[in-house]
Order: sequence, then C-alpha cells, then structure tokens
Amino acid sequence: MHRSQYILSRTSVGVRGIARPSVLWGWLACLLLPFIGLLVLQPLEGCALTVDALASHQWHTLWTGHLLHYTAEHFIWDALMFVVFAVLLWRQEGVRLWIWMLLAAPLISIFVFWVEPGLQEYRGLSALDTMLFTRYCLGLCRGGSSMDRWLFGVLPVVGVALKIGYEFWSGATLFVCDLGVGVVPLPSAHLAGLVLGLVWGLLSHITYGE
Repeated sequence: MHRSQYILSRTSVGVRGIARPSVLWGWLACLLLPFIGLLVLQPLEGCALTVDALASHQWHTLWTGHLLHYTAEHFIWDALMFVVFAVLLWRQEGVRLWIWMLLAAPLISIFVFWVEPGLQEYRGLSALDTMLFTRYCLGLCRGGSSMDRWLFGVLPVVGVALKIGYEFWSGATLFVCDLGVGVVPLPSAHLAGLVLGLVWGLLSHITYGE
C-alpha cells in the first residue's frame, strides 16, 4: 500500500473510532456529570457529605459529596480538570473509567474523614481530578521517546506530589483561592487521589499491558 493511502486509511479508522456512539455518549457523560452536581444535587441538603449524614447512614453521600462545591471558583477549577481528563481517559479505559471513579469516591470520602477527625463536611471533585490526572500521566510513561516519557509522564506526577506537599506545608491551595468562609484545604484528599491514580496505572499495566 502506498504511504499516502496508508495514512488516509489510518485517519479514516481514527475518525470512525471517534464517531462511535459509545465514545460520544461517554464524552457526553464526562461533560455533564459536574453540571448535574451543580444544578441538580447542589440544592439538595440530603446530598451533602457531612458527619451527620454519615451518622444517619446516608451512605449515598459518600458519592454525591464529590459533586458538590463551596464556591463558583471551586466548581470551575474542579469541573474543568474533571472534564478534560475524564474525556481523555474515556477513549483508553471505557467502562473501567466509571468503575474506578465509583470505587474511588467512597474510599476517598472514608479516608478523609478518618485522617481529619475534626472534619464536618467534604465537597469537591479535586481528589478524583488528581486520580484522573495521575492515571493519564502514567499512561504517557509508556511509548514514545525517553524524553517524552519523562517530560509528559513522570514530571507531571512528581509535580502533583510536590503540589500536595506544598498544601500540607502551607495549609493553602495552589490554584483555588476562594473556598468560602471557614473552609480549609484538604491535601489528604489529594494524596488519596494520587495514590489511587498510581494504583490504577500500575494495575492497568500489569493486567492489560497499557
């Protein structure tokens, strides 16, 4: 096959792959989920992940709490990161993306309340964002040149770890400036997301060779 024909053939396959209904529906779900949290769940008191909710056995809040946010700035940062990296991972992971998020959400919730005994409420997608970002970067550690693997795979993960270390040290967030009155950053949640992203990437490599 002539080289130009090969390129056209590969391009055609790629376009058909992008146009598959399952891919489009997956992308749409990734896009809509943060806004479902904002427009549907945010006004509902029964969706807040609080100490009282857990004491009342409202276990659904272990998931719904991640879709709630304290301020508009908090939502914008979290939603932007979530949509970008969920969409990027959907092509690679498919249903596994949602399985991991469904498993990770309650694990993060439980961990945060365990290590933060004075915590009254947890909100935000940032821990899941950290997991998605870490998993995506680990995927870039395979294939390509050695420099590409380090530049786009290893260094961003190291950067996230340093960011979390800064948050522990300073007691402040690096990006979101306005979390609301009385709300403190929770780097422990981001640490949980980082660890889960590393585990996800390692298991994917062992199980699927990805």
